[in-house]
Amino acid sequence: MNTVASFEVYDEFSLRNVPTSVFRYKKKEIIFQPFTLSKNLYFVQNGSVKMYKYNEDGRKTILALIGKGGVFSNISPFTLDDEGVYAKVMDDTILYGISHKQLDQLSVTQPSIFTTLYSNINEHIKDRNVFLEKIMYASVKERILHLFSHLVPQFGERQGNGIKINVSLTHQDIACFIGSTRETVTSLTKELLSEGHIQKKKRIYHLCL
Repeated sequence: MNTVASFEVYDEFSLRNVPTSVFRYKKKEIIFQPFTLSKNLYFVQNGSVKMYKYNEDGRKTILALIGKGGVFSNISPFTLDDEGVYAKVMDDTILYGISHKQLDQLSVTQPSIFTTLYSNINEHIKDRNVFLEKIMYASVKERILHLFSHLVPQFGERQGNGIKINVSLTHQDIACFIGSTRETVTSLTKELLSEGHIQKKKRIYHLCL
């Protein structure tokens, strides 16, 4: 489930008053993986993070892409999934972190902040469920367009008659997100480009309106 929450939560409820740690990661570094002992709630100050897991057959499934202002965690009940989740930075990234212990204290000392943060995460879980419902019976071509639309609130930037999706996606990333193969995605993105539904500039996709 998608646990992306806005930094508006961070600002509005003065989480600046909560002691946080700063984490700096280089491109493709792992933040956490299954059985990682360190448990934190992370706020993305800069950069982007990929959340994923492996299915029983070994296939990789991307659960969420999280950009600046997003929140993610390996602390229950703020986790993406019950188990088996990896978090990996997609480019150089700076995170603020609240430890499991600090979060427990927050639930007691500032329960309204804790409750609102949890509510916001639930809203994003609902958004992801809507996305999954849209792609469940859609063609792969439609799934690709649904994915770009799904990423607009988090990564979109209006430019002229289109929206720039400010995250670098490979064909394999797209395939892992929508449940397809790299070969199929490669073929269909070429069709979408030729039909004018999307554009690609310097490895960044633009959704045409």
